[in-house]
Amino acid sequence: MRSPDARLVWGGVSALLLLALTAWLARDLPPPRVMIFAAGGEGGGYWRIAERYRARLARFGVEVQVRETAGSVENAALLAAGEVDVALLQGGVNPPEDAAVEALAVILPEPLLVFARSDDLASPEALSDAGGAEAGTSAIPANPGAWRGLRAAVGPEGSGARAAWRALEAAAGLAPAWNEALPLGGGEAGEALRAGRADLAVFVAPLDAPYLRPLFDDPRLTALELAHPEALARRLAASRVTVLPAGAVQLHPPRPAQDMRLLSMNARLAARSDLHPALVDRLVHAAMQIHGGRSLLTDEGVYPTLDGAALPADVQARDLIASGPSALGDVLPWWIAAQINRVMLLLLPALVLLVPLMRAAPAIYAWRMRSRVYRHYEDIRAIDEESRGLNDPDRIAALDRRLAEIDEALGDLRLPLTYRDYAYTARVHVDLVRRRLAARRAA
Repeated sequence: MRSPDARLVWGGVSALLLLALTAWLARDLPPPRVMIFAAGGEGGGYWRIAERYRARLARFGVEVQVRETAGSVENAALLAAGEVDVALLQGGVNPPEDAAVEALAVILPEPLLVFARSDDLASPEALSDAGGAEAGTSAIPANPGAWRGLRAAVGPEGSGARAAWRALEAAAGLAPAWNEALPLGGGEAGEALRAGRADLAVFVAPLDAPYLRPLFDDPRLTALELAHPEALARRLAASRVTVLPAGAVQLHPPRPAQDMRLLSMNARLAARSDLHPALVDRLVHAAMQIHGGRSLLTDEGVYPTLDGAALPADVQARDLIASGPSALGDVLPWWIAAQINRVMLLLLPALVLLVPLMRAAPAIYAWRMRSRVYRHYEDIRAIDEESRGLNDPDRIAALDRRLAEIDEALGDLRLPLTYRDYAYTARVHVDLVRRRLAARRAA
């Protein structure tokens, strides 16, 4: 049975741990009321997604300020510099490895779409030929490895589409000088293509981006199905092959007219690693509501996920995606429930180690109390062995004085009541040896 003193000690330790946990939890408990969200160009696909997050978080009193940017490359730079709290990042576009940035969720696949004027495309027999193409001719092949002298509207510097174009060039074995990259994106890229100022318009965007639908609807334009997509996907980081079903964009007339195999990249919701846990909670919940349903490219429940994030995953976000909302949210304010969940998530590994230690703690405590007494037994044993056959009165007197000091030290020990009997037993043994010394002295 554990002594009252031991219970008092462990009760005090538990109280201190609880107090420390409460203090840590109370530190900056209320979340910030303003969050800066880096999107893309105003009115673009990323901008529309950011607006949906803004509307969701406004219900909880959090103001989301959507910042217009050139695209994913600029978003990653802003995140790394700490100038924004949250951003949307295209697959393959990452901040520096030492940046304090974590993935909250992979939210959707973004197809890499390449549009060209229908009259400029190579014949079906030459779709995958290795021949070249000159600007303004009607010989643009589907094999990107054969592109030469083309003007491609790929977005401004800092955009994800331009980064994807450079990555596609490298995957296809093209030198940057072989084709001209025009700094036109979104609606401007489509207008340049129609006007003949560009031969290709390249986009990496959600299918519901507002500037894509007019391109699909225009009979003068065609979305290219790139040749050898599997080979390109293996060479193009963070990409895979996705099938866009015929009629997915429009049923009558069907757009596209037939199933298309497209390269796609995972769009991610990323945040600073020090983002307030309550805001992480609301962002992940919003991601579940916005991206969890069926889309033109995915089935229900596939997104959000953290598979293929290519960034360190936020621990709280991973648990929320795997386990769903906590029941605490039904009885506590959302910002308190979110932080309790985070604390419990962080404490679970520590508890795995602490539980065995706490079970061993009473035995360790008892050993410590007994050792304060037992350390004197080495001296008692040595004196007892030396006293046998000893006839020197002065040495006998010295040993007796040493025993008296040990007896006094044992008497001064402050031990819990449960362990006092060890001290008394030791003093009995000291007295026994002193009696033997007295008998030797008398003899």
